[in-house]
Amino acid sequence: MSNEQKTCMTGWKQSATNAPSVINALLALREEILREYQIRDIVVVGMGGSALGARVFADFFIDDLDAQGVTLRIVDTTEPSSIQAILNDFNAEQGLVIVSSKSGGTVESLCLGQIFFKHMTTVLGSPQKAAQHFISISDTDTPLSRLAKSQSWCGAINTPQNVGGRFSVLTAFGLAPMILAGMDSSNIVNAAQEMQNQCSHESTCPARRLAASLYQGMIEGRDKLIIGHDAESESFARWLEQLIAESLGKDGKGLIPLPMPLERANKLCSSANDDLQSMSVAQLTAQTVGEDLLRWMFAVEKLAEYLKLDPFDQPNVEAVKVATRTALAQITADPKHEQVAAVLDDTRFGGADDLPGLVGAKSFIALISWAPVTIENLSSLEALAGSLQDHFGRPVVIAEGPHYLHASGQLYKGGPDSGVYALLTQESKSDIEIPGADYTLKQLYQASLIGDLEVMLSLKRPVVKL
Repeated sequence: MSNEQKTCMTGWKQSATNAPSVINALLALREEILREYQIRDIVVVGMGGSALGARVFADFFIDDLDAQGVTLRIVDTTEPSSIQAILNDFNAEQGLVIVSSKSGGTVESLCLGQIFFKHMTTVLGSPQKAAQHFISISDTDTPLSRLAKSQSWCGAINTPQNVGGRFSVLTAFGLAPMILAGMDSSNIVNAAQEMQNQCSHESTCPARRLAASLYQGMIEGRDKLIIGHDAESESFARWLEQLIAESLGKDGKGLIPLPMPLERANKLCSSANDDLQSMSVAQLTAQTVGEDLLRWMFAVEKLAEYLKLDPFDQPNVEAVKVATRTALAQITADPKHEQVAAVLDDTRFGGADDLPGLVGAKSFIALISWAPVTIENLSSLEALAGSLQDHFGRPVVIAEGPHYLHASGQLYKGGPDSGVYALLTQESKSDIEIPGADYTLKQLYQASLIGDLEVMLSLKRPVVKL
């Protein structure tokens, strides 16, 4: 990204003002779709900022969606068994697939989009029928928008080029799934507009006060932000994690966001840890969500100014993408997948017994899971996180691959070197062919794991296998 491009990435500052026109266009698109079929099942395919904003709204409106009989799912993994479970459960006749990618070239989103397209073609009987159930959200003239045009998808939504992915929650990336599902966003948008107006005046800007408070804490050595959440606000906490981590975690600097359930957060903050700041995002309402989205975006931009960082780039994310492409080429050339075994060789990592020697008084622990996305696995991860946190008295955060590569992955590689990374892997028992690709979904998943670890090891980040 050039310096000129970086300085122009400020369109999000008007996103609340622009939201009504975006919503009107989405309502018109919804009416067109409803003339063909009722929308009962929506899948959003996206990674990082293209998915996290949509997840905030999906969780916030879960009761309203249920009342209308609409299922809304966010797909931000390439783990084959997790994808197959969604395909098996998807209501094709009344289903809508939204493929989201700011750049339009995100490999995970493109591959998953084509997997869903093939599935829908098979179920519905033709590519033409399948196309009526697909929408793209991307910048103008990207690989994704061109794909949508070539396959005659029912909608191709162009997003503003001057709004980065993690700042895009109030553009179509965040709004489209909610509006197309029939939700009323007026309270959220109105609150966001009010916060936008407040933040336009430097002297009364709430975001400026928030940024100043956080920066003062960092000056005092409190560079870790514990974000306590309840079940309803977990998606907001994860959205905030990415906003902070990718915007500020670089050049060895950064505020380290550590989202966790309130119970763990309160227990941790009741002990003597002089490197922690804390906040709660529990009990969100339509107004608080609308306000906080804008307040935090303005605050993070201001924090980046204090830290002399560019909030709009993510250099280490790009490094992992390069390493992933290299790994993918190696895997496809090796039918036995020996590269996976090589990168996970025990001689390259420590184990659980090495944790006491790695976890220091200022450390945080990231549990990085490369495993199927199931309720059981998530419950087990949270139990392990609580156990480790109790044992070491240090914050523990959960990260899931490949999603985390587009969220906290930048911070883990480019931010302060205070993390200890505990790796958990579970081999996928299934695989899915990717139309038009010379590799499978399992191979892409494995390549993402390898690329990530190779970059982590090259940076000498402490990684252990559990």
